[in-house]
Amino acid sequence: MQKILSLVIKASQDFIRHTDEDIKDNAPILNNFFEAVSNVYIPLLRMLENLEADKIKCRFAIVLPPVLCNMLSDPSLQDEYLNWLEKRNTFGKAELRRNKADEKICTIINDTIEKNKKLIADFTEKYNKQLIPVFAEYMTKGYLELMGTCGTDIFMPHYADLKEIISAQIESGLHAYRQYFGVMPEGFWLPAMGYTPGIEKLIRAYGYTYTILDSRSILFSEKVPEAGIFYPSRTDNSLVIFARNRVIDSELFGENGIIYSECYRNQNRDVGYELPMEKLSSLIDKDGIRYSTGFKYWNRCFKDSGCLYNKECAETQLEKDSDAFVEKRFQTLSKAAELLPSYNFVSEICTLDISKLSKTWNECIAWLEKVIRKACDKGLDVLSCDKMCDEQYNLEKIEPYFSAGAGAGYGENLLSSKNCWMMRYIRKSCERMIDLAGRFPMDTGLKTRLLNLGAKELMLAQSLNLAKMINRSEFPQFAEKRFKESIGAFTAVFDSLGSNTVSTEWLTKLEARDSIFPWMNYRIFTKKR
Repeated sequence: MQKILSLVIKASQDFIRHTDEDIKDNAPILNNFFEAVSNVYIPLLRMLENLEADKIKCRFAIVLPPVLCNMLSDPSLQDEYLNWLEKRNTFGKAELRRNKADEKICTIINDTIEKNKKLIADFTEKYNKQLIPVFAEYMTKGYLELMGTCGTDIFMPHYADLKEIISAQIESGLHAYRQYFGVMPEGFWLPAMGYTPGIEKLIRAYGYTYTILDSRSILFSEKVPEAGIFYPSRTDNSLVIFARNRVIDSELFGENGIIYSECYRNQNRDVGYELPMEKLSSLIDKDGIRYSTGFKYWNRCFKDSGCLYNKECAETQLEKDSDAFVEKRFQTLSKAAELLPSYNFVSEICTLDISKLSKTWNECIAWLEKVIRKACDKGLDVLSCDKMCDEQYNLEKIEPYFSAGAGAGYGENLLSSKNCWMMRYIRKSCERMIDLAGRFPMDTGLKTRLLNLGAKELMLAQSLNLAKMINRSEFPQFAEKRFKESIGAFTAVFDSLGSNTVSTEWLTKLEARDSIFPWMNYRIFTKKR
């Protein structure tokens, strides 16, 4: 029997304004984005190159949200990224002078500088500043499956009674993937894995073949499928349902999770949080918010003042942890195969929030590559879910239960006392957008520009990432400001259409600042019959 390990790599990104006047104000947030390019997206491409060079037969799924695709394709951000790397290396040279008496720290600094130089070389020479076409190339080669998702990270259960909003989000995401990749994805990624009954009809209506739900959605359904979470099932309209194994999250992030080994680099201890502000002046404005510089010298050992990071020690630990992870997958799938002898395959779905993982675990991409290699050596097939949908119309029918990948399984932490005030503004704006799309079905010219801008601003305000940032107190001022700007802009559009007056200067300026979704057509919010 075929034993399949299906890996799903989920990236996330919120839109960051980056016109000249915004670069300085949004420096801490842009720093996070550039770190993701350095620590996730380019390393993922290098990993694919290594797997291809060694002829490793594998295929895994990746979720690249439309907002991320937009920012990775933006020429101004590409140039700013190179400038950001150069600034880091200038700071690194100052760190070498400051730590010249400590040979071990100087070795770590030099490694960081060389890493940045390699990033500059790869980004400009190998990838020509364009990462999206390289991901598309590996899709063509069969190593990647692109999963579709919404235009922005919207938590669908919050809008279950507004199907026009959900449809607009699905449609805008679909259009984005056609623009960036020229394909229609087979799989649909539910943001935050938020599911409520009825959503499957909207997903299937746009031609998607399958989606992935939290395991409790399947196990708590009225009729639990015979194979549980180890074989796909389907909804009444034949949308194929896969269940991710929640146990993997606890293996990674639990109390004794893999990522917390003492040998791994301490991602939270960065000189950007420790040095006096005057020593950080080449990177951080003296009146600005502190943020990471990439120069981290310590591991996760918290004895006394900590211990210096050692690459060799981390590499040894990676071997152990990847071996243990793959062995657990093998044992789980072998047991499932014993219990389900009549099936032609069993599968385990492993979803990885790579944005979250990379912030807390420096070695995550290296670990991922080892997992893929070891799984193949162990006899497991590393395949994406689209390769398991051949029996789409013969699968067992179920009615999935409410679930989410956040909180205790229901997304209850996505509305808290800190961010619940946002929802009343979003809901009212949603109702207004649906009304506007119905009242101006055939307009052109300035009104169309206004309506398209309003549609974009609404979708940006719906982003779950903003609510998460406020709830976690992670740059909450930025998140609140961004949200209020988008709601304010949408309200201005609504008032302008009502009074039949508009400032073209204001409209043009905001179109330039919020340059995402240039193909936006407000009619996607038209009321559905």
